[in-house]
Amino acid sequence: MSKINIDLGNCVKATSKNSNCTNCADICPENSISFLENIPQIAESCTDCGLCLGVCPTETIKMDGFDTLESIFGHLELKSQLLSCEKDIPHVGILHIEHIISYVLLNSNENLSLECCDTCLEEVRKKAGEANFFLKSIESEKIVNVKPKEIEEEKPEQEANRRDFLKRLSLKGAIKSKIEFEKEVQKSEIKTLSSQDSANIREKTLPNKRKLLYMALKRVDKVSHFTNIEEQNLSFISQKSINASCDNCSICYRICPTGALQSDKRGSKILFDALSCVKCRLCHNVCEPDAIKLEDFNTKSLFEPAIQQLIKFDVMRCDECANFFTYHGGEVICPRCKIEEEEAKALWGIQ
Repeated sequence: MSKINIDLGNCVKATSKNSNCTNCADICPENSISFLENIPQIAESCTDCGLCLGVCPTETIKMDGFDTLESIFGHLELKSQLLSCEKDIPHVGILHIEHIISYVLLNSNENLSLECCDTCLEEVRKKAGEANFFLKSIESEKIVNVKPKEIEEEKPEQEANRRDFLKRLSLKGAIKSKIEFEKEVQKSEIKTLSSQDSANIREKTLPNKRKLLYMALKRVDKVSHFTNIEEQNLSFISQKSINASCDNCSICYRICPTGALQSDKRGSKILFDALSCVKCRLCHNVCEPDAIKLEDFNTKSLFEPAIQQLIKFDVMRCDECANFFTYHGGEVICPRCKIEEEEAKALWGIQ
């Protein structure tokens, strides 16, 4: 019975039918995650490895009984230099690359070692490689090391877990198990978007992992010079541009889960905050003219964050409805009023 939960209101796949995000399903070693009309479903084969948590751009996936942020702060307090699967953390693969970078930067130790089981070893190696590249780009001398977890003999606490299971055979334990089972049955039902999920879609939320990274970067000495990083070398943040094919439909900034893309009240411009971008690519997926492009990332955005204007439009008030619209010349009438006018002429046979 899975401990994994998905907040559909923050899931970019559930937010739009055009989303191409399948990170959680792609990383699952048991192929336990599938999509029903873009709604992620978790099968009974889920082993609670948590690798899906470590690749979700918006932190929409959670695990019962485990809080990534609390775990990181707890280990920072202990000044831990080693994080090990099933000992310090359920699986090291639960950590997003931003968690790893932040942990290294905030840790008083020079290096961090990640000890991984076979389930998450290769995935963590990829994250560590990107983390080390990023650390070097901001002139940090700290390094993330990854090593396989050695097979250990069964420990007393593992046997204690078995004894705890046997205790459940008592009446009290049976009642407890029944309650837990009923909770799991509710989770296993096919998910659909609730009214709360819809409300969450409209709420722009910056993931805790980004807040943690921002906090860690503020404690880093300013680099001697800023560098450009090719966009394909960063999986968790991006820089963007918008070309002239943009028709100002407004979908990109309305659907952006973190508010990295914004506009003003008149809809006369599209603004971008690189430090808020989690590179979920949802804006790219919904853009019909394919006007949004990824650019090389400059580390200046990390140390001197600023709102960038990507494009500006000529906006006027419609002579008919008085609403603002993107003006392309000619009659000062918005597209909706123009369509209504054409329909009225067709109805009355007016040329």
